[in-house]
Amino acid sequence: MLTMVGLGIWDEKDLSLKGMEAAVRSDSVYAELYTADWGGSLKNLEKFIGKEITVLKRNDLEEKSGRILKEAKEKDVTIFVPGDPLVATTHVHIILEARKKKIPTRIIHSSSAYTAIAECGLGIYGFGRTSTVVKPQKDYEPTSFYDAREVNKKNGLHTLLLLDIGIGVKEGLEILLKIEEKEKKKLVLPETEIVAVSRLGSGKQKIKFGKVRDIKKGKFESPAMVVIPGNIHFLEKEFLKGI
Repeated sequence: MLTMVGLGIWDEKDLSLKGMEAAVRSDSVYAELYTADWGGSLKNLEKFIGKEITVLKRNDLEEKSGRILKEAKEKDVTIFVPGDPLVATTHVHIILEARKKKIPTRIIHSSSAYTAIAECGLGIYGFGRTSTVVKPQKDYEPTSFYDAREVNKKNGLHTLLLLDIGIGVKEGLEILLKIEEKEKKKLVLPETEIVAVSRLGSGKQKIKFGKVRDIKKGKFESPAMVVIPGNIHFLEKEFLKGI
């Protein structure tokens, strides 16, 4: 069997009892840590389950996934994934490949930024399309996250922007403002009110509501997110004023 286990939004203490039990029973345990800034300790996680954990690289789950599937055909294999296994980090392809090979699969869910973001006070049902802010490349400047904001604004929906690995709130906002300078659609301006979220679920968690120009002055380290509110209910507005 191939089992994918969510590690939760911050560290090894977010691991569910069900996920721990699955890892303890497994013959081999792997961890995919390349898609998110996971704040946990691999050594502590190994102590929890009493097994050595092999850290996977991106191509181990993509180009070389056949090796893990071959092992799962004969043994019980667990793969730890930050957050919830098939939410922000979609490993649907390896599940599909396992099913094609008649390998039983199991998903053990955990906490995710998609639901934990409700701690900022904005209702989950009011969110629209989510996207990830990534760094511009030398010959390519992605703008899909800016487009998501445009679609959501038209529909009065909140926009959740996940910031890529290593990107803090200040850098993320600078990327958005730079695109705004070119596009001039008035989607992200210095006076736009946003929610900045840093290290959600940790002891150093920060959630702050304010204007872009003021938020940029603060320190919000990775992993981080930005929420641009859409139409705000009076209860949401009351909650935002308190953070």
